[in-house]
Parts: sequence; structure tokens; C-alpha cells
Amino acid sequence: MTSFAQRFIQLADERSPLCVGLDPSRELMRDWGLSDDADGLRRFCGVVMEVAADRIAVVKPQSAFFERLGPQGLSELARAVATIREQGALSIIDCKRGDVIGTMEGYAEAMLGLHSGFGADAMTVTAYLGFGALRPVLDRAAKYGAAAFVVVRSSNPEGRSMQDARLADGRTVADALADEITAFNAALGQEIGPVGALVGATVDGVAAKVLARLPRSLILAPGVGAQGASLDDVRNNFGPAISRTLPSVSRSILRQGPSPSALREAIDRYRDQAWRAAACGIHAELKMPSR
Repeated sequence: MTSFAQRFIQLADERSPLCVGLDPSRELMRDWGLSDDADGLRRFCGVVMEVAADRIAVVKPQSAFFERLGPQGLSELARAVATIREQGALSIIDCKRGDVIGTMEGYAEAMLGLHSGFGADAMTVTAYLGFGALRPVLDRAAKYGAAAFVVVRSSNPEGRSMQDARLADGRTVADALADEITAFNAALGQEIGPVGALVGATVDGVAAKVLARLPRSLILAPGVGAQGASLDDVRNNFGPAISRTLPSVSRSILRQGPSPSALREAIDRYRDQAWRAAACGIHAELKMPSR
């Protein structure tokens, strides 16, 4: 079975490592002149996906902006994920689920893998109830060639006091979580395992040191563009991990709509920047074995 990491490596080489967030917020729907309902969602996603087509390696639908419209919104989320797959890209449902083991089993079955409820290639999760509580998601990701991205150090400043809190052994909470992720991936015997880490693109060089504890993980880096980080910042602060990083851009691209040409120009601009940022060579560091 081809892993998420292997598929990403190939797509990053062909299309660049750029991840585009699919965030149909009420504000963006209004700015695009669309109705704030399921029909508007379908039109919004249709335009973005038609423009993205074979340009993008990864698309990250933000579940909240679909869920807010109830069952019809969730149907559009499933439709968007199916379209992403049809276009040959990878999907990450950004839902940041985190609960006890029994509940996480349900989330895993809902989100991860071709035969799950939504059929996504990956999802985001949080470990506030403990890393061990995430096992159903992590195990399913490993079994079905999917991925789970655990929030380690987010781009929002409100999370820093908790993520930087010190444990009795002197490590920060973020450091300890990174160590647990690496241990899980190492136990599978894979160079790059199915458990990735979410590390915000807005972190500074000091905070980015947590990446040294994640040598076996892909890194999802939201926060490029509207949240203040540039791809130069990611390249400078992420060091060698840049070759395993999925820089994610949402509003700075989506605000260019509904004009397809303006969206395409924005996607191509960020895509080229992402390619340059990863110019150190993704294949050289990963050395992924074929399966």
C-alpha cells in the first residue's frame, strides 16, 4: 500500500508541496456574491477546484465552514473530498478532533481512508485528552495509507501558553507531544510515518526547534498569507524540515475569487514560492523506499 507520505512526495515534485485551504466562510461567500447555503458552497468549491485542477498537491477543506450549514453542508464536504480525489490531489479534512478512545474510533471511521464516511486522505487531530486517546485514528491511518496531523504548535497566539508549558522533566508540552509522535512512527519502521505534525507557519526560529524532534513526520504548516507568515519565513525557520513541509495558504488565495484568472494567478504565485522554498530537495532528505 502506498502511504500518504509517498504520495505527497510524488505530488510535491510534480505540483509543488503547496496545500490550499478550502475555507468557504460566510465572509468569503458574501464577497464572492454567493448565497450562504449548500448551493453557494457547491459553486464556491467548484470554482476553486476547477482552477486548482492539476496545479495543487494537497487541498485542505476546513470542516467548520461546511458543518455550520448542517447536513447539507456535510454533503458538500463529501462532494469536495471526492472532487479532490478525482483530480489526483490529496485531501486533508481540517477538523481537529480530539476525544476519548471510543469516540475517536468513530471519527477515524468517518474521516480516514477511501472507504470511510468522507473518504479523506488525512485529518487533523488534537491531543488534549492524551496522545494515547488518538490511537484509533493513528492506527487507521497506518492501516489504510492515510495520515493524521496532530496539532503540536499552532499559529494562533492563544495556544502558546499551553503548548509552551513545562513538564516535570523540563520539556515543553509541544516537545513531549513531538517525541510521542516520533516514537509512534519509529515503531512502524517507516522513515516517514503516518503521523504528521501541525506546526504553524508563524512560529519563530526558537519555537521551530520542536521540528528537530519530528524527523519522521510530514509537517502541515498553516498560517501563510493572511495570518502573517511568508514562504520565506517558513524556509528560514523550518530548516531541514522544509523538505517535509506542506505550507498551507487559504484566505490570501481565496480572496482573489470569484475571478478564475485571479485565483489561478494567486495559486501559481504561491505554488512557485513553495517550490523555491523546498529547493533543498525533498527526495534527498526523505529517501522513501518504494512499496
